[in-house]
Amino acid sequence: MDELIARVSRVLQERFPGAEPALAPVPLGERAGGFLVWDGFDGVPQRERQRMIWDTLRARLAREDQQRVTAILTLTPVEQDDILDPAA
Repeated sequence: MDELIARVSRVLQERFPGAEPALAPVPLGERAGGFLVWDGFDGVPQRERQRMIWDTLRARLAREDQQRVTAILTLTPVEQDDILDPAA
């Protein structure tokens, strides 16, 4: 599982320079998912962000690895701060 997470993280960091992937194993299976925080998502709708991620994963990962990735939620640093400290 650590190898899958490392591969996915590397691919995401190469495609989204400066991004901060936070991936972890998903319970009940050999799958991984998590978050990708990147300032380049600023002003980009969620649907487009997901298209960007999945186009990248499809192009750069083996099909077997792709099938082991669940949801990767996308955030900008500001959105992440809003979630972690909504009163700010």
